[in-house]
Amino acid sequence: MEFQIEVNNKLINVREGETLLSALREHGFKIPTLCHMNRFSPSGACRLCVVEVEGTRDLVTSCSSTVQKGMKVRTNSQRVIRARKALVELLLSNHPDDCLYCQRNGHCELQWLAGEMNVKERKYFARKNAFFPDYSSSSVARDPAKCILCSRCVRICEEVQLVTAIDFISRGNQTRVNSAFNKGLNVSDCIHCGQCIQVCPTAALLDIPHVDKVQAALGKKDRQVMFFISPSVVASVAEKSGMKPRQNVMHRIVAALRRCGAAKVFDLGAANDIHVLQEARMLAERLQSDVASPSPMISSCCPSLVRYVEEFRPQSVSALSLNKSPQQTLATLLKTIYAQHNGIEQEEIFTVAVMPCVAKKYEASLEKNTHKGVSEVDAVLTVREFFQLLRGFGLDLPHMEEEAPDEPYNTPSAAAWKLGYSGGKAEAVAHEVFNMMANPRKDSFKFNLPKNMTGKREIKINIGKKKVGFAWVSSIAEAESYLKQLDDQQRDDIHYVEVMACLGGCAGGGGQPISRGFEDARARKRFCIEMEKNSPFETAGENPIVQSVFKADKLAPDNDLALEWLNNRFKEQKDHGRKE
Repeated sequence: MEFQIEVNNKLINVREGETLLSALREHGFKIPTLCHMNRFSPSGACRLCVVEVEGTRDLVTSCSSTVQKGMKVRTNSQRVIRARKALVELLLSNHPDDCLYCQRNGHCELQWLAGEMNVKERKYFARKNAFFPDYSSSSVARDPAKCILCSRCVRICEEVQLVTAIDFISRGNQTRVNSAFNKGLNVSDCIHCGQCIQVCPTAALLDIPHVDKVQAALGKKDRQVMFFISPSVVASVAEKSGMKPRQNVMHRIVAALRRCGAAKVFDLGAANDIHVLQEARMLAERLQSDVASPSPMISSCCPSLVRYVEEFRPQSVSALSLNKSPQQTLATLLKTIYAQHNGIEQEEIFTVAVMPCVAKKYEASLEKNTHKGVSEVDAVLTVREFFQLLRGFGLDLPHMEEEAPDEPYNTPSAAAWKLGYSGGKAEAVAHEVFNMMANPRKDSFKFNLPKNMTGKREIKINIGKKKVGFAWVSSIAEAESYLKQLDDQQRDDIHYVEVMACLGGCAGGGGQPISRGFEDARARKRFCIEMEKNSPFETAGENPIVQSVFKADKLAPDNDLALEWLNNRFKEQKDHGRKE
């Protein structure tokens, strides 16, 4: 039911039951917040969203108050402005004064609020937080001194990712956010998804930086620095730079990295195609096997999902696909086949992956991805770090001339772009399985993706004489709910489940540019879909690069060399596990 309330002497239409904050923002009233996140229940912790309601003695937090008939609200009274300004001044009283070299300088919400509230001097003085940064993790860094206790990281970790690697400890003015037993994140249950970084309003949470070692490698004459760029990154760079698909964003990225000193720049989309084809072959073998599989195959290209399964769902470890992720696949090929064919020593190659994912730093650091002291991937740059690298070299991406990626890994198929968003990989794998098992003269491939990126989706496809079920979910909460449902109902009609730890898939990855909403992720998905239309090959199997890789050095899918280079291995973590 709709009714009207008065806001700043103006009548607006509102819906019964909605919060005052959402109603005000929907009608264009600017209300500051720090603790509020869309689709989460309100906490009212920061108090910055206070408004004045006629007939009430105290100011009201608009995020936790619902609209009422006859309500008269003032959002910009002197009392409200003074209260908000005082709250910001109190937050600044013990906050570090290192904005000049803080990584979030210019992108810090607390800094922005201080400007909005016209805070020009320190009014309250308190002892600075004497907390030491935590750089123990391979992916996520913590600086507790910059934490403002907004609770956003705690809630995303607990409610969306089901991990609770960090939480509030102590009480009163000693309250702070930390991992269990005051230990580092490296010994916590963190799955390295980086979603806490995305929601942090300050620099209390950051990704472990790799820019410095990439710059150092670029300056060494005995190193050949080889970059490979994920298609998801191309979409993110285009969205951040305001470029369109027709501007050939990938070719501009290649030109910029060569100006930085890169020896080679490859398109990771080629490895995406190899990965999709390998995954489809594994699934087709399971479907054609006489032995019934007790559970569906679960995609394993997301390292956060793998970490979660190893830690909290040991019963699903055996269901994980053994297919190595595209990042590790291409790095392996560069340091083996490519190095051999071009007469390059492994130690001379410095591989740099540019990814939309913080967890790829963790994946690159794993012992299983290091052979005889040589890492497959030497450094991983997030999209944020990529822009930082370009700024360091004074490069303006939209004005770069176009240059093609280096051969042989230079051309992706449409399937490679599908790995950038939730549901895309399931479709790409389904198409390859269809081509392997169906009769092309009688059957036609159909796969209908959802219009939104949230929730779980399923589809059944007739492939030959079989009806094969595919499903896809994003976020650990959705994945856990769906996998538990499959276990409880003992369903055998789903054969493949694509799981991405970040909501929306890689389009909403933890390494993407900081964004509080999901509109940017949707824009990245649209870019990927547009690029699919321009790809020269529809499926991964059509890409001649893929065929040439499998022919090289007898690298057939069932060859021992392929099993060693392109397959993964997982293990249950004995010391951890979710207890019911």
